[in-house]
Amino acid sequence: MNFFLLSKHKAIEENVLVSSKVLYELISDEKHIDELFMEFAKKQNITLNLNIERVLYLSLTFLFAFNLIDVSNNMVKRMNK
Repeated sequence: MNFFLLSKHKAIEENVLVSSKVLYELISDEKHIDELFMEFAKKQNITLNLNIERVLYLSLTFLFAFNLIDVSNNMVKRMNK
């Protein structure tokens, strides 16, 4: 059973957990938020819109809450483990 599809969202990009995983994989070095979002859109082969950006900001908040990333002056970087 695919538990990621058991939500009200029809597109997998609208799932915060999946988007968080993809964003975390894309953050190899310090990047600007806009650059990160554009890389996400390119990797997922989607067009950025307001709903997707909202999910991406929620995903960044999720990663920040678990102390996996640091955000300062719109620059995102991974935290050292």
